[in-house]
Parts: sequence; C-alpha cells; structure tokens
Amino acid sequence: MPTGGAEKIYLLIEAHGVGRMNDAKNRAPINLSLVLDRSGSMSGVPLMYSKKACRFVADQMNVNDLLSLVAFDDHVRTVLPPAKVMHKDLIKQRIDTIEAGGTTNLSGGLIEGAQYVQKNKAEGMVNRVILLSDGHANEGITDREKLFAIAKEYRSSGVGISAMGVGDGFDEELMEGIAEHGGGNFYFIDKADDIPSIFQQELQGLLSVVAQNLKLRLIPSGGTQIVGLYGYPVDDQEGHPIIHAGDLYQDEVKSVLVELAFHPHTQGEHNVLQLSWEYVDVTENAASCSITFDVMAVFTSDINLLNVPKNSEVVQQVELTKSAKVIEEAMAAFDQGDMEQGQKLLKAQADQMLQMSVTMSSPVMAEESAKLYNQLENFEYSSKKRKELHQEKYRRMKRK
Repeated sequence: MPTGGAEKIYLLIEAHGVGRMNDAKNRAPINLSLVLDRSGSMSGVPLMYSKKACRFVADQMNVNDLLSLVAFDDHVRTVLPPAKVMHKDLIKQRIDTIEAGGTTNLSGGLIEGAQYVQKNKAEGMVNRVILLSDGHANEGITDREKLFAIAKEYRSSGVGISAMGVGDGFDEELMEGIAEHGGGNFYFIDKADDIPSIFQQELQGLLSVVAQNLKLRLIPSGGTQIVGLYGYPVDDQEGHPIIHAGDLYQDEVKSVLVELAFHPHTQGEHNVLQLSWEYVDVTENAASCSITFDVMAVFTSDINLLNVPKNSEVVQQVELTKSAKVIEEAMAAFDQGDMEQGQKLLKAQADQMLQMSVTMSSPVMAEESAKLYNQLENFEYSSKKRKELHQEKYRRMKRK
C-alpha cells in the first residue's frame, strides 16, 4: 500500500464449509416449517407441484427431524403441527388436503410457521422456514419494511427464512427482502413444474449444514476506514459492523467483499483490520466457535513494490458485485420507462466483462458477460424479465 494512503482497496473474505461427510446418522437434525400460499392464483398446476415438493421433503427427513406445514390464503391453516417425521404416509395424507382458496395473508402464514420453528428450537438443530408464494401480501401485514423487520427478528433468534417466488405475479422485492433479512435463500421459480427441484436444492443444503449462524465481525484500526460491505445483511454493534452470513453448507464457500480506504501510514507492516468468524459447529456437538485473524498490510513508497499484479480472484469478485449494482440501476431505468438507458447500462457492463475475460483469460468473466448478452437478446421488459434480472442481481451480489 502507498504510504500516502489509498482508496478503493478490496478485501475478499471467505468461509469454506468443511466437515465430516453428510449422512442420515451424523447430520444435524432439521426443525423445518413449510409455509405454502394456497390463494386462488395457486390453484391447479402450481399447488399440485407445491404439494409434490412437500411430499418429497417428508421423504428425505427422518425421525430425528421436526416438520410442520402451514397453508395460507386470507386465513392461516396449520396443516401439520410440529411433529417428528415418523409416519410419512399420514404426513402425505395431510399434505393432500390442501386446497386453493382466497387472497394472500402472507404475514400470517410466515409468522405461524416461524413460531412453530422457534418454539421447538433445540441445541444443534438446523432451524428453517421455507416460504412459497406466487403473489403479493394483500392481507394482514402488507408493509415490506415491517415484514423485513419480522424476518430479521426471527433470524436474530436463530430461525432462518428462505423465500421462493413462483411465476411472474409475485413481489420479488418483498420475497428477496424476507430471505435476505431472514438469513436464508431467495429463489425465482419461473415454471410451476420446477417447484420440486428448487425444494430439493434448498433441502440438500439444509441436510448438509456444518456451521450455523455464521457471523463476521470487523474491527478496523485507527488508520482504516470501511467504505462498503457486500454480500450479506450488516448490523452495527458498538460502532463496528457484524455481517450475518446465515448457515454454511458442506463444501459451500461464502464470501464477503469489503471495500477499504487507508489513511497515510509510516513505511512498514501495519495491522489494518481485525476480523472474527463466529458460528456454531453442528458437526461437533453444537459447539460455539470463534476464529480471529489480524489483517496486515505493508505500506511503502517504493514504486516497484506498489506495481505488483492484482489478485485475479478478487478482481473477478469485485466485478461481479459491480455488475449486480449495474443490473439494479438498469432495472430502475426500466421501471421509469427509460428502456434505452437501461439496455445501455447492461450492454456496457457485458462489454466490460467480455473485455476482462480476454485480458485476464477468465472463463468466469466470459460466462457472466454471456449471461448479460442473453438478457438483452430480443429484449422486452415485462414482469417476468424484471424477475429474471432481479434473480441475476441477487446471484451476482452473493457471488455464486
């Protein structure tokens, strides 16, 4: 680093999910509530595939797991109270009783399912709510910020919430926000027949959790300023940021991108940042763990030392994050009716990533640029296109 100080220095921090191999005998038990939208718009094929997905979930769970099922329209119905997954045929019979009804009391269903999980929490269990809806919250609590606050409150208590939006009629800002504040995952399900495979994807993660409630604490030194944090929700504690990264699955990599600025330093090595990972290791009797590292940086006025090549992995991750922001800006332009400006932003970002793929010999940048070009092909802004772009923005911000 230059002794005179520096701006826009990026630090990539990763957590790798390592642990014993997952199987039914040694994995952490799951405390799961499925919360299904059964409003009128879910009738027919969407509800059929939703029930099929629920039956699949029951088949994959065992007697050490807890399962509950809540269905909602304008009323909330507990289809299956929390119970050990023992009599799977009876569980499936309960699932088959779900029928489509009226409007969408999303908040009522979400709170009911989350309370079931919270009341049955136990040390070492993976606690999760899976919310599926194809519409908007138009009954009960409908304000987004209030729903986000509810999701955050449950996340803080150790209950994660994943959200799945089906078709082109749901509120993607709401569903992603619930998942983001709830410490879970967000999915856009374009076609109803994809519902079972998305449930499978989410469940496979839950069956392979190695660390719960993963948090990253950052304490900068006096000469370091944290300019930006990208990837996960951030809270402030005593003036220092805490990043909530949720549960970590076996073989998963979660990354946090930190943008830093440095004040002038004297020549030599300096401690610029302290970081601590905190989590519950569910592979070792639910032990609480903490690992602390000091981040050191060498400050110099030697031009030759300052002109070292940039880390290509960090450069790629920075560009992915930037592209997520560009997609968000383009969506804002589209929403305001400026189709030309929105497409111009996406095209410029795709061109930039394509150029980087050549100069860096990066297949990753080539693939990401191709995905943006594909979004622009025969472009027509619609509710479905907005959801595709929203999902793409979410994926890139998580750097998946």
